[in-house]
Amino acid sequence: MSEVCTLCGQGTLQPATVVDTFNHAGKPLQVADIEVSRCSHCGEELVTAQQYRKNQLRVADAKRRADGLLTSEEIRTIRKRHHISQAEASQWFGGGANAFSKYERGEVLQSMAMDTLLRLVDTVPGALDFIRARHGAVLP
Repeated sequence: MSEVCTLCGQGTLQPATVVDTFNHAGKPLQVADIEVSRCSHCGEELVTAQQYRKNQLRVADAKRRADGLLTSEEIRTIRKRHHISQAEASQWFGGGANAFSKYERGEVLQSMAMDTLLRLVDTVPGALDFIRARHGAVLP
C-alpha cells in the first residue's frame, strides 16, 4: 500500500532519486542518488526519516571523498578487518564514546588526524598492537 501525499492528500508517494547540490567548504558539491518520495499527483518531493538517514550518509561520504578522507564503509571495513569494536576504536583512537558509530552512520566526519591514524593502523604492521598496549588491552 502506497503512502498518501501529506501535502495534497490526493496522490501517492513514489520513491525516486535526484542529484542535489550541497555547500561544502565554500564550494558546491553535487551528490547523486539522493532518495526522495515524489507525489504522483502534485509532484512535490518529500523525504522520509529512513531516506533522510540514507541521504545523510551519502552526503557525508561525498564530503569525505572531496576532502580525501576515508568513507564510512572504509572506516567500518578497517575496524572490522582488525576485529575492533566501535567501543574499542573510540577508546583506543579517541573521538568520544560513540565516535565510530557516528562516523559509520555519517553523522560526524572524522578529523584528518583520525583518518591518518586509521590508515596507519591498517597499513603499518604492529601499529595496532602498539596502540592496544598503550591502553593496557590484552593482545590476541
